[in-house]
Amino acid sequence: MSVHESFDAINTPAEGPVAFTRWRGLLSLSLGLLLGPIVALVNQELIYSANMWACGHGARGPMHIIPLLCLAVAVGAGLTARHDWKAVGGGVHDEEATVEQRTRFIALLGMLMSAFSAAVIVAQWAAIVVFEPCMRA
Repeated sequence: MSVHESFDAINTPAEGPVAFTRWRGLLSLSLGLLLGPIVALVNQELIYSANMWACGHGARGPMHIIPLLCLAVAVGAGLTARHDWKAVGGGVHDEEATVEQRTRFIALLGMLMSAFSAAVIVAQWAAIVVFEPCMRA
């Protein structure tokens, strides 16, 4: 194998289930699974941090930017998981222990976790809508 062929083999993106045995596919699966819950926790922390500023300045509007951005990231993580799920054919067939079955399971779990995280972010956003910043401080 020549140097050129080796370079092409390494840098050519794999397709189908084989893609999920390399770092790009594994990163995509990991982001789809873990990014939603991490963003929900970051959303809570940023809301608590920005609340004191909003109370001191009497500004309600900027408080809505945090959950909006976090919700967009959580939905993006769910869409990444859905893309991974579709890449291995979708469905829920899981009778063999193959890369396709593992990828399908983790992608489905990523969609579920992202949906739950998005619901948590919306619930935290509801508190911003209902309560004044100084009431939450």
